[in-house]
Amino acid sequence: MDLTGFISYFFSFISFALGLFIFFGNDQHFVPALGRSLQIPCTFLFLFLSLIFWSMAVKIEDDDTII
Repeated sequence: MDLTGFISYFFSFISFALGLFIFFGNDQHFVPALGRSLQIPCTFLFLFLSLIFWSMAVKIEDDDTII
């Protein structure tokens, strides 16, 4: 695994941890104009980012094993 694979796994872990922290956190951040919470959309965003970074890291590892 090279540096880009390690960085992708690192960002994946950080994004996943932030998503769980936001989801299980006690603070609900409301948009004043809408009156709705941003907890679920932000959780979805960070969990989706963790999947993207994870798939990038797996693809980088697969490319390394072919050579």
